[in-house]
Amino acid sequence: MTQSSGGSGGPARGPLRAVLFDLDGVLIDSYEAWFHVTNGASRDFGLPPVTRERFHAIFGQGIAADVDNLYPGRTVAEVEAAYERHMRAQSGTIDVNPEGRAALATLRAGGVRVACVTNTHGRLAEALLQAAGLVGAFDAVRAAGPALREKPAPDLLLSAMAALGVRAEEALMVGDSRYDEEAAAAARVRFVKYVMRTKASLREALAAAGALAASPR
Repeated sequence: MTQSSGGSGGPARGPLRAVLFDLDGVLIDSYEAWFHVTNGASRDFGLPPVTRERFHAIFGQGIAADVDNLYPGRTVAEVEAAYERHMRAQSGTIDVNPEGRAALATLRAGGVRVACVTNTHGRLAEALLQAAGLVGAFDAVRAAGPALREKPAPDLLLSAMAALGVRAEEALMVGDSRYDEEAAAAARVRFVKYVMRTKASLREALAAAGALAASPR
């Protein structure tokens, strides 16, 4: 699934100098892993199980929002620690986008800078990047934490653009959720929706957005 936004009335368009990628749902698919992780945390805290329907509705929102919606009375630090414990057992359930690393390398080779902007907090984000073989594949990585609010706030995107030395009109955000799209709108960055779980081509999504040359047929 791909969908772009940023036409009339949307973010201004300039020469593309940077692409900002969400991690989960775009470059990796850890949906099943996170379903088991959130339920593991619920068990730890003596709370009812998280249903599939409930999980689907909130997936991708970030740990601070999970605290409000799933674990009332717990702290972000407590939930993050529980997530780290349970994620260690889920490496086998995480799929890596087969086009991801090559797309990142092609963008960089063409002079386009790339960043990862994820609602997953620091240590967990590092572990996921390591498991996916994506450490070192970005010019900048921004993970949610005390200094950077989770999407849909624009903080992660703004911080990444500052690190890359680009303006909003020179950037493109690739994400799979409404949180990504709302963050892009708040940062005045054009947006392309791409959902890895639909088996769509990441390269084709980037080509449609003008970030990569289309694959020959």
